[in-house]
Amino acid sequence: MAKQPKDYVKEHLDKRGIDPASLPDDVIDAFNALSRGELKKADDLGTALMADASVDNNTKISAVH
Repeated sequence: MAKQPKDYVKEHLDKRGIDPASLPDDVIDAFNALSRGELKKADDLGTALMADASVDNNTKISAVH
């Protein structure tokens, strides 16, 4: 059985059209380890990175890795 995301993690994923079952268990564990506030900060970071078209995708990924 796949790991289940916390309710606010599921809301975060649903908002983006991502089925939690499509993610590996370790990714769900990492999301679940974040508090609601930490997830919001990570989301804000992702939004800022995605909005900057001058940054390539590999750099965006590396910035949060």
